[in-house]
Amino acid sequence: MHKSFDVLEVAEKLGIKILRKASSEEYVGRCPFCGDSENPEHGHLYLNVSKNVYYCVRCGEGGDTVDLYAKLKNIDIKEAYKELKKGNVTPLADKEKLKKVQHNPVAPIEVRDKVYRAFLDKLTLEHKHIRNLLKRGLSWEETAKNLYKTLPEEPQQRWKICRELIKEGYPLEGIPGFYQREKDGKRYWDFVDYKGFLIPVRDVQGRIQGFQIRLDEEEKGRKYVWFSSRDKLNGTPAHAWQGVHGGPSKIVIVTEGPLKADVAHYLSRYTFVSVPGVTAIRDIEIVLKQLGAKKVYIAFDMDILTNPAVQKAKERLEEQLKNAGFEVQTKIWDGRYKGIDDYLLFRTKQRKIV
Repeated sequence: MHKSFDVLEVAEKLGIKILRKASSEEYVGRCPFCGDSENPEHGHLYLNVSKNVYYCVRCGEGGDTVDLYAKLKNIDIKEAYKELKKGNVTPLADKEKLKKVQHNPVAPIEVRDKVYRAFLDKLTLEHKHIRNLLKRGLSWEETAKNLYKTLPEEPQQRWKICRELIKEGYPLEGIPGFYQREKDGKRYWDFVDYKGFLIPVRDVQGRIQGFQIRLDEEEKGRKYVWFSSRDKLNGTPAHAWQGVHGGPSKIVIVTEGPLKADVAHYLSRYTFVSVPGVTAIRDIEIVLKQLGAKKVYIAFDMDILTNPAVQKAKERLEEQLKNAGFEVQTKIWDGRYKGIDDYLLFRTKQRKIV
């Protein structure tokens, strides 16, 4: 296991205001995620220097030093680890700092599911995205069943879709991804305009909680982003939703990312639970118990063999699941194939050849 990065040192270098020492192990600072209370001398962000973790008792954001850096720099955890290892941490530029914008509370899952399904009915899936999905090992039928859809790039088309949804009685307030623009004193609804396709993230009952977007081109080292309108007028942030891929089962496999889990479920028929990142495991035991799981396999990408941050995240998940009463094992496969979806696709092709 690698030596943990000093959470207090990294927080100070990022420009987080440290207010006081709360105990021999903890410091209190201003939370950069929720903006904290109006009084600048009050803080809810706790930094534990013995465990090198942070937690905001106001908004619930938490994790280790790598998580903190990744979230504030808007990069994935693997890239964050590499940058921290180099030691060139600098304060966040003004444009990088999280804006203190009042968000709408996230609408209940029943509402989100209805709005999102009506939204998807108005979209299509472009051929380039169909080819991408087929190349991953999915069938034509599966791409349709999973409701992948291309995000429209033309503003006029986006605005038209929003007007239609509102006319049909679907509320857009509290729906992550939707927000309002202001022009000539008037407000009108829009949604985020990334170039890529939507990946529905479902709960145990099959309801759409939210979307990840598979970007056509990497942005800041990211291939995937949430369909979220954080920091936008009348917008709503997405949560780090865990996805369910398959039905109730005594054996469940946990892996990274909903698209990877969709592919792996289709190729293996095992039930998967996807986490949006290796550290986004809060309350995952509740999801697994709802599925009736007894045995859980952890199937993170194969850089688990070389990346200490991923190893640490795996160990934390393993401990959390064992404490919840699950039998836990880690799946390892041929290192030439990064994800379990890649490996399963290779095995499927081999069987066809034989």
